[in-house]
Amino acid sequence: MGNGSWTYFTLLGLSLLYPLAQSFEKRVYMHRKFQFILPGLLVTGSVYILWDIWFTKAGIWGFNHNFTRDFYLLGLPVEEWLFFMVVPYCCIFLYEVLRYFVKRFYHPDFSRVLIYVLLVLLIGSLPFVRHRTYTFTAFAFTSFMLILQLYQKTYKTWFSGFILTYLVSLIPFLVVNGVLTSIPVVWYDNAENLGIRIYTVPLEDFIYLMGLLLPSVNIYQLLLYRYASPGLRSRMGLERVTGF
Repeated sequence: MGNGSWTYFTLLGLSLLYPLAQSFEKRVYMHRKFQFILPGLLVTGSVYILWDIWFTKAGIWGFNHNFTRDFYLLGLPVEEWLFFMVVPYCCIFLYEVLRYFVKRFYHPDFSRVLIYVLLVLLIGSLPFVRHRTYTFTAFAFTSFMLILQLYQKTYKTWFSGFILTYLVSLIPFLVVNGVLTSIPVVWYDNAENLGIRIYTVPLEDFIYLMGLLLPSVNIYQLLLYRYASPGLRSRMGLERVTGF
């Protein structure tokens, strides 16, 4: 067996390069927040890894060994394990950059309406996609996370910033995932999804991404607002979060 390809590793490395290099930039203070970011990445990543293992074993999606390293753990290439650390971290970095540069970051009324609209679309679709495993699980899990935002009332604080971050993150996500799905590094059983693609990326991947980022940011915000030092809180201009 050879050493495999660096294709997937290279994509992850390029994705992480700028956010990691700028993590010590004084305006966003990312280096002071690692302790608040890491728990969310680990918790969310654990859930998504189990989901990934299940789907890979079921043949709902899989990986092209020609474009990954020859190191697999529980049926997943090591790059896939790293994916669930790299992508959320990059998006939290983007979230903090936008927090600094976008002065009007919170829009509570818009955020609450948007959550309800998304829930109507996702939950309303579930009866029609119940036989498509990827579609159903992605829609259901993301719906659960959106309901949690209503319960926590995060629409009063950071959810509108999250949506802005999510929308901006779709640009690099489409580039990276477009490469992964066009080579393909990752393949899908179209019988288990809607078969609708944006470029070569399944529609479900965009909902999957929202479901991945929401708990990562949610846990990050919870820890940051509860345990950040007064000095860090003051430098960031943080407001007290409600709903936790």
